[in-house]
Amino acid sequence: MTLPRFDKDLNPCSVNNDKLFTLYQGDCNKILPQCENSIDLIFADPPYFLSNDGLSIQSGKIVSVNKGEWDKEANITDIDAFNMEWISNAKTALKSTGSILISGTY
Repeated sequence: MTLPRFDKDLNPCSVNNDKLFTLYQGDCNKILPQCENSIDLIFADPPYFLSNDGLSIQSGKIVSVNKGEWDKEANITDIDAFNMEWISNAKTALKSTGSILISGTY
């Protein structure tokens, strides 16, 4: 199996013992384009963009829904553009027989 050649600043954060998979941590829109037609499976849990200064109930207590700046977006147009970009990059990275699993909410 040949792994994609990444920019020198993108290093794996984990390689399992039998080297059947490698994990990378970083901006998916920088990593995925470097993996053209080389990935069998992508599991994605993208931002839900729910951090809107609202409140929720967790374990019987009122808590903030804010997760961080990475989970905030100004409007639905920007959210759609973000999702279209990373999904397009994922399609480029997947082999023709590859699969993508996406966790999400609407």
